[in-house]
Amino acid sequence: MNTAGILCIILAGGQGKRMASADTHKVCFPIAGIPAIVRAVDTYKQAGIREFLVVVGQMAGQVMATLAASHPEITFVYQAEPRGTGHAALVAAEALAARGFHGPVMITMGDKVTRPAVVQALLECYAAGRPDALVTTLPRDQETSAGRVLERAPGQALAIVEAPDIRRARADGVPLCIGGQIFTADQVEQQAATVNASLYLFDFDRLHGALRRLSPGNAQGELYLTDTVEFLAEHGARVATHVVPDARDLMAFNTPAELLEIERVIRERVGAPTVAVRPEESLGPGILRPGREWLAALEQPGADLRRTFRDTYGADSDAIEERRQALLELARAFVAQFGPDRPMVLCRAPGRINLMGRHVDHRGGHVNVMAINREALLAAAPREDDLVRLRHLDVTRFPNREFHVFDLLRDETWPDWMDFLESHSARRVLAAAPGDWSHYARAPLLRLQYQCRHTTPLRGMDCMVSGNIPMGAGLSSSSALVVAFAVAAVGLNGLDLTMREFVDFCGEGEWFVGSRGGSADHAAIRTSQLGRISRLGFFPFRAAGDVTFPDELRLVIAHSGASAVKSAGARDTFNHRVAAYGFAQMILRRRWPAAAGMEHLRDLVPHRLGVQDADLFRALCLLPARPTRTQLRGLLPEDDHPRMEQIFATHANLAPYDLRGVTLFGLGECLRGERFAEVLEKRDLDAVARFMRASHDGDRRFRHAADGTASRFRVCTDDRCLNRLADMDAPLIDQCGRYACSTAAIDRLVDIANATRGVIGAQLAGAGLGGCMMILVRRTACDRLLNRLRRQFYDPNHLPFGAMICHPVAGAGLLSLGRGRSPATIGLAPMER
Repeated sequence: MNTAGILCIILAGGQGKRMASADTHKVCFPIAGIPAIVRAVDTYKQAGIREFLVVVGQMAGQVMATLAASHPEITFVYQAEPRGTGHAALVAAEALAARGFHGPVMITMGDKVTRPAVVQALLECYAAGRPDALVTTLPRDQETSAGRVLERAPGQALAIVEAPDIRRARADGVPLCIGGQIFTADQVEQQAATVNASLYLFDFDRLHGALRRLSPGNAQGELYLTDTVEFLAEHGARVATHVVPDARDLMAFNTPAELLEIERVIRERVGAPTVAVRPEESLGPGILRPGREWLAALEQPGADLRRTFRDTYGADSDAIEERRQALLELARAFVAQFGPDRPMVLCRAPGRINLMGRHVDHRGGHVNVMAINREALLAAAPREDDLVRLRHLDVTRFPNREFHVFDLLRDETWPDWMDFLESHSARRVLAAAPGDWSHYARAPLLRLQYQCRHTTPLRGMDCMVSGNIPMGAGLSSSSALVVAFAVAAVGLNGLDLTMREFVDFCGEGEWFVGSRGGSADHAAIRTSQLGRISRLGFFPFRAAGDVTFPDELRLVIAHSGASAVKSAGARDTFNHRVAAYGFAQMILRRRWPAAAGMEHLRDLVPHRLGVQDADLFRALCLLPARPTRTQLRGLLPEDDHPRMEQIFATHANLAPYDLRGVTLFGLGECLRGERFAEVLEKRDLDAVARFMRASHDGDRRFRHAADGTASRFRVCTDDRCLNRLADMDAPLIDQCGRYACSTAAIDRLVDIANATRGVIGAQLAGAGLGGCMMILVRRTACDRLLNRLRRQFYDPNHLPFGAMICHPVAGAGLLSLGRGRSPATIGLAPMER
């Protein structure tokens, strides 16, 4: 066909809200590296079309700049307000009429992805029959939301009926009048064998007249371009249909999932891999190696691997040998399951201990953390699709699991990560298998895929997992799994993340499981250094320095005999405490002028506000003591209610909120977390002891006498007590407040330890409600301490001895056989300090 007189109108006025991007227009998203609208114009030009008019509206500047960079000759017309596709086409038609245009026009959307041969076939069909309008259709897919095409005879269109109008007719029980005929919603669905593909050819004068007669009397209150089909057919025009048999030849997208599916089709069509990054290129040869090579290297470690072991675990030959055997066992299991020739990476992610700064990382406070010599291990082989297959050495406790990375994100589009977490899709998966170990593998992959949902389909992995971090001990066994899978995914997909982004994505990813904690555990697991304690800050994440763990001290971790299981009840308790922080901050911003600009609780400490400790004690009197949900709704103004209800949704309605106790604990802990590394480095062990005592007392629920009898531990936060602290000029840093996440058993262990000569301090480890406690003790007093714990706690309670000495090891990373890049830098930019 001679295409010289055909003009192509491209509608690109709407933003495409379902793409959930505030800064990229829908048609500007790249497909295999080329913006969608540029790819579309390239295709139409290859089919012979030379003249274009593009309708722009929202984010017009971005669309125009994107097109002009590749097609500077294109003309644009502006749609001032988004009133539907019919209105956009009318804006273009009025502009063409003003210049006296009368030729045929092709109309399509800016997100249309097709091939030149498909467009040429449409043009030839139009040239052969010369209808007044030609509608391109696709075979009906039961799940499609495209408009249904009704025909009066084969190849002759009667009308296009949009899905919202069908839904409204069904809901209201009202028939549809189409082309002078009456149809029920079900009749439309039954008779429509094809759907609209949104690619049309029109006689311009016929089109212009039809557009001028459009009405917004439909379910969406817009002007539909598709209504021109019914108008033209009713007024004697010839409206033909042209079927494209294969839907992959004429695609469009409304969601990130659909965009990535189009990218997959395009890559398959040109013979490119369905994922853009080859891991062997991003990782280097020393990290991604066949399983048989890892087996050989672990059976007889060379100098490079031995050096890696020393840099990771220290000089203790027994500890290194134990870890070598664990890695060898994992590699053997991987090879047995997936074969000796599969290229794989080996990843380790240690547990962690937080020496000071509990429950405040999500308030912007500092933590003082070290990775310990207990770890999760992961052997992972990249796949060409997004399937993740999980296998564990302990298959009885951790059954085989499989999932697709994009499955949950494919269902709908959410404007932000929190909306996804609260969606029915996410809740359904968690409810189907509460606490399942696969959730901790899925969590970071979902968060990473959500972040790059418009650009990169993540690879799946075949995985073998093992580990020796006690579960429910408060040593971050679950967060170690999250970090291990995140490290593997970043490396195998060649993602370019800063350390700050990596840590934030891990923390936010674990929210998928249900808790709403911070990123301190993930930061410690990823960034820790051999023999060091790291001081980390948050919002933004930053490494604020590190100090050497003192040679004269040892860290003992003792299990209470009860696991800190992250059940629904435990999550409710944790999130209830976090909620108390949030409500206290809302109220203080409004009632205390000094707090008006507070963003995080850490901003409320005296040296940042320029006030005295006494001022903070008096300010806490402005908080209601223990308000209920109903009382909070009455206390806070309407504009705080959306955020308040969002916080309520994170937990069950357990009890009134201890705003004063939780906030007093948080303020003191922020100060202790900020200064702990400094006093430890100065060997001011009296200050270390004071900080640890106040920190644990904030979580304490019982005090034990020497004979083991327990009494309730109480902290007074009424006006009288707070004013007394102010009058006494009491140091805020020494105040424990009341967070109350310890247990009777942990409190007993703490009291036994604190009564032992040579112990510097003892306190809860982890988030609490079970698990472990930690003891900082002089090296010379270790045996004395361990014997007392056995005699006074484990033996009387008929518990297996559960205390162990831990030392600081290196943070998580990919192991290398020495011929690739440093495993500490795989996929991660240097950490901001």
